[in-house]
Amino acid sequence: MLRHRPRLFLAVALAAALASVGLAGQTERGAGANGAALVAAETASGAAVRVGDRVDLRRLHRITRPGLYGMSHPPTGSRYGIVNGNLIRYDPRNVRVLSIIRQVDRIVD
Repeated sequence: MLRHRPRLFLAVALAAALASVGLAGQTERGAGANGAALVAAETASGAAVRVGDRVDLRRLHRITRPGLYGMSHPPTGSRYGIVNGNLIRYDPRNVRVLSIIRQVDRIVD
């Protein structure tokens, strides 16, 4: 068993690398040019978003599949969304920004 451990680590590393490449290809095909163009248009047209700001629902893209962005389910009482090219966590009751997580290149869900 111990003799085969380096092979096991190599197999796991190779599987992880192939899975990440496959996932990246899948999200690129799923988003296409429309997702990238939408994020670019939102970034160009809107002002910077800050924590505590109320978000206009017309500018908010609600995230339905957070796993595509490397996120788990949001904490209770909050949701994830994209505004002006930024991945945010917001309060769905009053649509206020609770945190700005990072910039995103395209919408994939």
